[in-house]
Amino acid sequence: MSEYKGPTSLENYTDDAGEEQRAAAERGQADTAKKRKRGLAGLGGVGATIVGLLVKFKALLVILLDIKWVMVVGQIGLSSITALISIAAYSFLFGWAFAIGLVGLLFIHEMGHAIVMKLKGVPIGGMIFIPMLGAAVFMRRMPRNARDEAEVGIAGPIAGALASGVCLLIAHSMPYSPGIWAPLAYFGFFLNLFNLIPIIPLDGGRVLAAIDRRIWIVGFLALVGIQIWEWVALRNFSSIWLLIFIIMAASQFWLRGRTPNTPEAQAYYAVPLSERIALGLAYFGLAAALVLGMALAHSFMPYVN
Repeated sequence: MSEYKGPTSLENYTDDAGEEQRAAAERGQADTAKKRKRGLAGLGGVGATIVGLLVKFKALLVILLDIKWVMVVGQIGLSSITALISIAAYSFLFGWAFAIGLVGLLFIHEMGHAIVMKLKGVPIGGMIFIPMLGAAVFMRRMPRNARDEAEVGIAGPIAGALASGVCLLIAHSMPYSPGIWAPLAYFGFFLNLFNLIPIIPLDGGRVLAAIDRRIWIVGFLALVGIQIWEWVALRNFSSIWLLIFIIMAASQFWLRGRTPNTPEAQAYYAVPLSERIALGLAYFGLAAALVLGMALAHSFMPYVN
């Protein structure tokens, strides 16, 4: 019998117990990697779709997210809301028809200011209506000089006078039944005439400041005189609105009077003589036209004659 010799290798005699486990693990990792790749591909497709939509509607997004656009919408909304509040407030005193007409006249007056501001390059900050006080259009910065400020100031009463004149023409075309048009014209002429009182913040103060700022003293004394006359002669102690105007005028008179007499301030009010004369003629001519308009409108209101 020959001697037994063991196998030279254990390759065919032994089994690797972990081989199947490693193979399964490798298959699982491969499947997971494939799923991850498919998921990333899906997300990539969704992202590409979103990017495509953003690019496609880029112009719309720019409009919607533009800060200036949002500010314009906000200004229009504020003007509309305050206009409706003013109409509601005036309607309790004068009725809906007259209230709507009055707010319309105030809007045209303020648009006169706004148009000249635009022509002068003055940024407009928006328009607001204040019940029983009127309306205002705001400037984001002051004009370059007193002449520009005066032209902005007188543009409002000119526009208001024209609008009141249209109301007067309508009343003239219906002499037997003028309706609200004659009272509306009268009230419009009066409001614009009141605005020509030469004191800040009224329009007259801006106009005549280009001629001589000392005229503000005359305007302030005129306001105080009207208030005292109402208290003494008319025994009307309820004119709170005129008192508010006096307080506003006094504050502006005080603030502008304390402005240092710097070279910049002197340059701001350096208006040529010819332009001062032109502004003076326009101011007093407009005041005379408004007084005449009030008289004509009054003649079309027989129930108050």
